[in-house]
Amino acid sequence: GRKCCGKVSADFKRMEGDMHNLFPAIGEVNGDRSNYRYGEVLGAPREYGQCDIEIQSQVAEPDETIRGDIARAYFYMSYQHKVPIPESYEDMLREWHFTDPPSKWEEERNTLIEQEQGNRNPFIDQPELVERVGDF
Repeated sequence: GRKCCGKVSADFKRMEGDMHNLFPAIGEVNGDRSNYRYGEVLGAPREYGQCDIEIQSQVAEPDETIRGDIARAYFYMSYQHKVPIPESYEDMLREWHFTDPPSKWEEERNTLIEQEQGNRNPFIDQPELVERVGDF
């Protein structure tokens, strides 16, 4: 499990602490989301007030304005840490990437992470790179 991996694997520690994969979250939403996969949920009620997310049948559907950010984090982790993405999931993430391009805040966040961690997410700087990768 996670605890064991954190003790014995330097690679796991690097991945777990990679700031490009860490996002602040509201505790209740994060707890309810658990480790469910992201996806699209049809007709589920919005239960979290101003936080636009739906969680149903072990699927979490984030707001459309954050989907591209999530996709680029997945692409970065796949590229940087050799984490494979299943093909059907990759197709959805590509769609999210293209329909929600990097925002000014995402670009600023990338710069702040570079200042602390020493590297950037290239899929934010050059969104067209996603088109050059055939299989994440």
